[in-house]
Amino acid sequence: MDIRKEVENIFPMLVEQRRHLHEDPELSRREFHTVAYIIERLKAFGLDEVTEIPDGGVIAFIRGGKAPAEGKKMILLRADIDALPIDEPETNNGMQRVVRSKNPGVMHACGHDAHTSMLLGAAKILHEHKDELKGDVLCCFERGEEGGGNIVNIIKYFNDMGIKYDLCFGMHVEPGYPAGTFGVSAGNADAAPIGIGYRITGKGGHGSRTDLANNPIDVMADFIVKINQIRGRSISPFDDFSVAVCQVVSGTAGNIIPETAELYGTARFFSHDARNIFQHKMADIVKGLELTYGCTIENLRDRAPSDPLLNDAFAADCARSAAARVIGEENLLPQAVTMGSESFGRYLTIAPGCYGNLGIANPAKGAGAWIHDPKFDLDEDSMKTGCAMHVAMACEFFDR
Repeated sequence: MDIRKEVENIFPMLVEQRRHLHEDPELSRREFHTVAYIIERLKAFGLDEVTEIPDGGVIAFIRGGKAPAEGKKMILLRADIDALPIDEPETNNGMQRVVRSKNPGVMHACGHDAHTSMLLGAAKILHEHKDELKGDVLCCFERGEEGGGNIVNIIKYFNDMGIKYDLCFGMHVEPGYPAGTFGVSAGNADAAPIGIGYRITGKGGHGSRTDLANNPIDVMADFIVKINQIRGRSISPFDDFSVAVCQVVSGTAGNIIPETAELYGTARFFSHDARNIFQHKMADIVKGLELTYGCTIENLRDRAPSDPLLNDAFAADCARSAAARVIGEENLLPQAVTMGSESFGRYLTIAPGCYGNLGIANPAKGAGAWIHDPKFDLDEDSMKTGCAMHVAMACEFFDR
């Protein structure tokens, strides 16, 4: 199969699909039009094993015609499909956009429209060449990656239905890399998040008689200081770890002491030791503050943190070989390790895999602003690389 030629032939379709999705972005857990569109496209390509996972997304199987009867391999290829609550301006990073959201306040500012289009294109190519494939391909289109948590329903469905894959692969657009490049390495890729959310309940009153009240804002101020001290006092400087309080909510007037105060934030980690230390310290801080201030503190986000995204060495080697095949070694870059979080780490709890960086930056087209930024945009030519990488990764894995 001449992968680059196949992708070049369907490139107009990739652009059309991406622009359709970009004009009709949908937030996490509301991707109803997007799901319907994905199913329609897959069936139009001739795929007949297409399933919508309730509150999870869409999966489709492509059965390889040359797969051995015993020891058959399966690779999962994944794309996320949801958008963000951002109002999209008419220009990107200095240029007029080629396509713009028609849904006010909602924008594909993280490239998921391109992710979806590229995997749809790869599904079409792989299906048309299924008789040449030495294994099976599972295409997975995930809802709610931007905090919706729909991945839980996908993993549960896999477990309930006995769906097991041997390797998984995905990618994310990378504004820090030029269009036409791809980055992937073994080891750390994206951190796992710990959600921070607490409600402090004290006693309300008037600002003129603080002695008759128990101001939860005082507690919150002390709480924030102690949270920020955990990093320096308790966690090794050699561990990749970060923490930030990003939102505080309290009060209705400048002279009224409120009864409650809330704070929200996030911690990010690669080391499970750092995670455990942080969680234990947070529990100790809460107990100490309640005792010191005579207040109550409720944990509003008391749930298990997700897993860090750690690229498997074998999978990363497959991806680097696949990239060399379709874009040349000169366009292959190392992994861009970030403290950002990615639900793809949950797929790695079932089987090893890797997650790469798709270069999308092109100043001549105004592409280069960071993700989750209203100015974000991508060079659509980069979708050739992303689509080719999905196809090449499957073929590379099957040939090993």
